[in-house]
Amino acid sequence: MRYDHLILGAGIYGLYAAALLGKKGLKVLVAEYEDGPFRRASWINQARVHHGYHYPRSVSTARRTAMYYRRFNADFPFAINRSFRKIYALSSVGSLTNAPQFLKFCVHVGIPAIEINAAAYFNPQYVEAAFETEEYAFDPFAVRDALMERAKETGKVDFLFGARILGAERQGRVYSVAFNEGRKVEAPAVLNATYSSTNQVLSKFGFQPMNIKYEICEVIMVGVGGRLKEAGLTVMDGQFFSVMPFGLAGSHSLTSVAFTPHLSSYEKLPVFRCQERNTECTPGQLANCNTCPARPETAFPYMNQLAKKYLAAGMEMGYESSLFAIKPILLAAELDDSRPTITMRLSDEPSFVSVLSGKINTVYDLDEVL
Repeated sequence: MRYDHLILGAGIYGLYAAALLGKKGLKVLVAEYEDGPFRRASWINQARVHHGYHYPRSVSTARRTAMYYRRFNADFPFAINRSFRKIYALSSVGSLTNAPQFLKFCVHVGIPAIEINAAAYFNPQYVEAAFETEEYAFDPFAVRDALMERAKETGKVDFLFGARILGAERQGRVYSVAFNEGRKVEAPAVLNATYSSTNQVLSKFGFQPMNIKYEICEVIMVGVGGRLKEAGLTVMDGQFFSVMPFGLAGSHSLTSVAFTPHLSSYEKLPVFRCQERNTECTPGQLANCNTCPARPETAFPYMNQLAKKYLAAGMEMGYESSLFAIKPILLAAELDDSRPTITMRLSDEPSFVSVLSGKINTVYDLDEVL
């Protein structure tokens, strides 16, 4: 099979790229390891449309996310949950940013923040200040369906699900990629949009892997009531927590800096001790943690206890379910908590581009490289 562009990964970056290239009239194949799109990190995250508030120690990350905030909301209006108040609070103990610094940062980036009575949501003993902000949640399934429809409407995009890369080699001005079941694909351009499998794909194509830290992360779905039902709360900047609506599903997601990551690996190709109990998950090919029988036990008791310490009396949450995914983080980004979108053009004629980003609404960075 011959295509103009081969895209590896059917998360939001892969599907956005497919629709963009298909609209340009290029013949595109999207190859995905799972049996459908959005089965990993594009689904399993906080579902936050970032406006920049989360990054007071990385102005460049904050500005980039704020720049695309309104564009993403306008692009997917049917997928946006605007029906809650988004509150950011600064802990009075252990925070790396204090309230005056946070407010100065918001003014500098140009994002709205209005101080409110922290006691309305938080235990004033542990919270220095709270600010109402402008930030929404997105529904991952609505975004997925829209991007799939946009890609299919071009009449130029094919999909290969359940794909396994058996080998890849450069043949003149094209890449020849062998998949399972005897499929072979040739294309003069390849986009690696696999996120957690970025290094595995780079290795298969003969490129140097990135300096990445891998984390097996848990996003917990909780049921909430009272004032918490109409709010999204984030206590920052440090080992704290966030609870906010998960898209349009009716549940809230619960995460924390300390307890969301369960296992870490600093190897170029990740090694986790749980792989010993699942032979289908290897450093060279990661299985899906969300369906893995060896996935960790939930950290809800610890996250819930942390949240109770900071929340006002009567604001309770109940455990519903857990979602797991592997999250890659650039080692250099650990210093200032930055989350840049990294796009690397590693080859021309044939073209090979690799993208790594943990932010949904910075998907528009692909416009510059495709």
